[in-house]
Amino acid sequence: MDDYARLGKQLKAARLARRPRVSQTDAAEALDVGRSTIQKVESDAVGQVTPTTVQAYARWLGWSEDSVRRVLAGGDPVAAEETQHALSAVPDLPLPPDVEYELRSGKVLGSHVYNLGPDESDGQIIVVLQGRKNASPEEVERVAAKYRRARRHLQGLASEADEVAES
Repeated sequence: MDDYARLGKQLKAARLARRPRVSQTDAAEALDVGRSTIQKVESDAVGQVTPTTVQAYARWLGWSEDSVRRVLAGGDPVAAEETQHALSAVPDLPLPPDVEYELRSGKVLGSHVYNLGPDESDGQIIVVLQGRKNASPEEVERVAAKYRRARRHLQGLASEADEVAES
């Protein structure tokens, strides 16, 4: 898979992971572009869309300014600073105290929602990639590399769940 196809796939996954879910039409309206532009951005035709539009879409999805470059270089997107602080803006998370503490104490490096079936009622695996607050770029890259290896296994679990749901 080339870098642009990978970027398009990551952007589409980020849109589909949003709750409540948003359609390509919703995204297009929010960015004041046509739906066909969003379709191109989410496919291997992302190279046909202006970099400004791709960057605006990435920001709209909650990605940091350098996430598009990171994905094109083979890395993973990183949540924007506003997204990283979103947890502190939510006073009462319905999470066990140990999980809430960990989420509030580190630096969110990324996240992904793996659907366990075609319907929302099938459940999800929610992964939050986190590092130390004062992590160096090298430490962040090391954590991201470990996550890329683990992500393959998580994607396999989600695929297995799809197969079970279909049978």
